[in-house]
Amino acid sequence: MKAFYLFLFLLFAGGLFASEKQQNIYLFYTNDLRAGIEVQRAYYMNPNFPPVLGGGAAVQGILKKTRALAEKNGDIVLLLDGGNIFSGAVQIGAASKGLAIIDYMNMVGYDALVPGNNDFNFGKENLEFLAGKAHFPVLAANLKDSVTNTTPPPVKPYTVIEKGGLKIGVFGIISKSAEQADDPENVSGLIFSPEISAAKKAVAALQKQNVDLIVALTYLGLPYDAQEEYEVIREEEKQNIAKHSYVTTMEFARFVSGIDILISGGFNKGYQQPWEDPVNHTLCFQNYAGGGNLGMAVLHVNREAKKLSGYSLPSQSGGLLLLSQDEYWPDAETADSINALKRKYSPDFDTVIGVTNYTLNRSGRGESPMGDLMCDAMLSAVDADFAFNNFSGMRRDLAIGPITPRDLAGVFPFGNEIVLVTVSGKLLKELMETSVYGSFSGLAISGGRVVYDTQRQDGDKIISFMINGKAVDENRMYKIATTTYLAEGNSGMTKLAFLPEDRFFNTKVLIRDAVADYIKAHSPLKITVDGRWKKK
Repeated sequence: MKAFYLFLFLLFAGGLFASEKQQNIYLFYTNDLRAGIEVQRAYYMNPNFPPVLGGGAAVQGILKKTRALAEKNGDIVLLLDGGNIFSGAVQIGAASKGLAIIDYMNMVGYDALVPGNNDFNFGKENLEFLAGKAHFPVLAANLKDSVTNTTPPPVKPYTVIEKGGLKIGVFGIISKSAEQADDPENVSGLIFSPEISAAKKAVAALQKQNVDLIVALTYLGLPYDAQEEYEVIREEEKQNIAKHSYVTTMEFARFVSGIDILISGGFNKGYQQPWEDPVNHTLCFQNYAGGGNLGMAVLHVNREAKKLSGYSLPSQSGGLLLLSQDEYWPDAETADSINALKRKYSPDFDTVIGVTNYTLNRSGRGESPMGDLMCDAMLSAVDADFAFNNFSGMRRDLAIGPITPRDLAGVFPFGNEIVLVTVSGKLLKELMETSVYGSFSGLAISGGRVVYDTQRQDGDKIISFMINGKAVDENRMYKIATTTYLAEGNSGMTKLAFLPEDRFFNTKVLIRDAVADYIKAHSPLKITVDGRWKKK
């Protein structure tokens, strides 16, 4: 039914009732695609009966209808991406080093993209290779070669797209945080200039070319809480603070004038309604991550003035189209091409690697079968005394029965690697205490046993802490296995961030790969909780 309403919306917006003075730009956008071009099941919507989402083939189905209508009415279609196209849990992305996703983007007709931070995961040369294979410009105005101090070709700082009599200037900006890559080799030979100054130069250069509209593609991120972030901006203005770098998309829209439309990547949250900066009136769009949705808006342009006069969204709920296969029928030719890419780059993604005899549930509190599996696998994969991880890294349960790499990609969608950290027993105890501060309820662990009492004061809730059957010795040094995310000091593990660099060793073993190896070695799994994390 939604597809029917979309078709009516296109007819209405595209010419049946449109003014002769109005030209429409059908804007479609993605961000943080993370190789999500295949058919997928939306377990986050219904874990028992997940809707089937059509992926890239459903996107092409929508685009073909829209382009046909736009051509008939003299309107324009733009398809843009806000970064992070291939790094994620879907095997086809990393296995092809992004080439499969570029092939898909060529297939459906993207007009431009900005690289995201993780698009550098295979280094400078690979990004340049992908940009050379793209049939559209890859844009990054603040990306420089460290030797030439210019944008490394074939990447460009900006481009001008001429369609339907309009000149549309588009430029890209990457977060300066990209230079803080987990592996410094990924960004070797590159400089990420401050975002604000680079954007102002790009806007000025496009204005000199007399463009009619300016579009920014930014991998900076619209925040999870728009009102909270806007209050931060207001406070910055009160204190006359002018940030030049490490900005969010919302700050960027405020500090850089002259931008009409902004496509943002960098956060998982999608905005059904665009954020409009109250001062510069830049319309900022951001989709959900993972390829389950296609962002859409119809931009209304005054034909005489060639200026943006407003916009429409495809439904009252907003502009993010959930690509349900029941609503948006996949394009058969595109589906065949994506399946061919799957066979080429991820032939074993649906191969059964093991079986579980019990349902592997997650929990946001204390111990769970899935948490035990995850941490046992971490400990098995590396030479460590103890392993721990937080609960949020697990995104799905596993039902009784066969397990495939695709199943594990749904459970562990992030590319977190195992890091070995050498810590004193004293610090390790403090980390465990931190995990039960206030209403916090512990960690997933392996190699030890923790008993705690919620009635005791913060900092003194751990009653017993054993590793390998012995009480933890505060003066002994232990090797612990955790994730890159926690090793950086996130989720309350702040004290780890202050350790010297020689205490850390990145094994470069992905959590989900460690779990896959563990399943292969121990199938059939008969995992139940065993009391390793216990509340008194």
